[in-house]
Amino acid sequence: WIFPPSYNHHSPCQRKNLLFSMAFGRVAAAFGLMATASAADDRWAVIAAGSSSFWNYRHQADACHAYQLMIKSGIPAEQIILMMEDDVANATENPFPGKLYNKPGDDSPDVYAGCKVDYRGSIVTADLFLKVITGDDSNLPKGGSGKVLKSTENDRVFLNFVDHGGVGIIAFPNGPYMHASDLSKGLKTMQSKKMFKELTFYMEACESGSMFPDLTKDGKIFAVTAANAQESSWGFYCSPNDIVKGKHMGSCLGDLFSIAWMEDSDAAKFSSETIKQQVTKVTARTNKSHVTTFGDLSLESETIGNFEVAEALKSSLSTEEGTGYDVRDIMLHTAYWRWVQAAEKDKAAAWNDLERIVSNRKADEELFASVTRNACGELRGCTEQMAFDKHDLKDNECHQALAKIVHEQCPKREAHNTGGWNGFNMKFSQTLVNLCESKQTLKKESQELAQIVQEACKAAQGVETAIVI
Repeated sequence: WIFPPSYNHHSPCQRKNLLFSMAFGRVAAAFGLMATASAADDRWAVIAAGSSSFWNYRHQADACHAYQLMIKSGIPAEQIILMMEDDVANATENPFPGKLYNKPGDDSPDVYAGCKVDYRGSIVTADLFLKVITGDDSNLPKGGSGKVLKSTENDRVFLNFVDHGGVGIIAFPNGPYMHASDLSKGLKTMQSKKMFKELTFYMEACESGSMFPDLTKDGKIFAVTAANAQESSWGFYCSPNDIVKGKHMGSCLGDLFSIAWMEDSDAAKFSSETIKQQVTKVTARTNKSHVTTFGDLSLESETIGNFEVAEALKSSLSTEEGTGYDVRDIMLHTAYWRWVQAAEKDKAAAWNDLERIVSNRKADEELFASVTRNACGELRGCTEQMAFDKHDLKDNECHQALAKIVHEQCPKREAHNTGGWNGFNMKFSQTLVNLCESKQTLKKESQELAQIVQEACKAAQGVETAIVI
């Protein structure tokens, strides 16, 4: 390993981020994201950013950066499908209208330039994502390109999802969330339709390690997640280190996992180390979240040198100092720094935003605390267990029912939220998992738990609601 001269001057945390980026970028190259010996037209890619609003700038910047990498690696544009809300580049808050940057600096490239969005706005939903990856072009929403995967059993497919998540769920900018069981069905459909020779899935989301429970060791699907099933992922290049061309951007520019695999330029130099060794190094050197792999590990024994790089991408490995935050807290930190950096005339409005966010977080904490109190009753130690235990998701039917009630009946905290779930409170999806996996201890059936969640939403909304399971 050759480190930059500034390495020894970094803090332990900054050294960790640098090592993460160096190691994981090489892993990404090994998994075939860079151009390989295979012909360009046997590779397909689907990229999805699942959020909206300038608060979530980083997700659309990540997605466009990934699009640029796919183009540079030689995948034909007609075989890359990109979906995102596309409301950030031209947002009024953007200091550089019509541009997106995935890292700070005076020479940071505009990743939005040439980023061709196939599906944007209100049509970007979980249902659309499933249609696209399964090649289902029936009843596609109007306003999009109409492209879906047309890959065959001889093709290599890359899927990339970037957004908020919780145990068993990931968010989309419109409509309901996607449940792990729905994603599993989609991947199985792709298998049954013989839509790939090999499929690689990179997922950037909190608790993303909970989204691939059914992958098999010989299914030719390999998934890499930003975090395991019990932790948050991390945003990066956040305030105050969000300066591009002399201006504070007012939002995090990237996600740590995503920028790590995309910022490497040294892909062609390693001919002896295996993918498994690289993944092991990444895991050992990452202390903010645990990069996790699932599915068919047959590629792990391959050496990086077995993947012939047709074009070494020259996007320089970023060594700028950056600030990272737990994704659950990014909106809070961003609001604070907006207040700190606001002009005097804008201070009051920025403070009101900060107060609103703090209030919404407290309200969500109380909502889910009331759920555990009512579910536990007088059971000693139960509320703590429901709040802090980390049960694995097994009872999908129960969890889906409770999660649906939260989406449909709990308060929508911000205008860009599609329902009761948001980037902060999706961590409480774990609470719902704990309830569902503890029905015997609680002496309650799924219907009773659903009623408890409904009543908590009703109390928070202050209106009558109808339970739907």
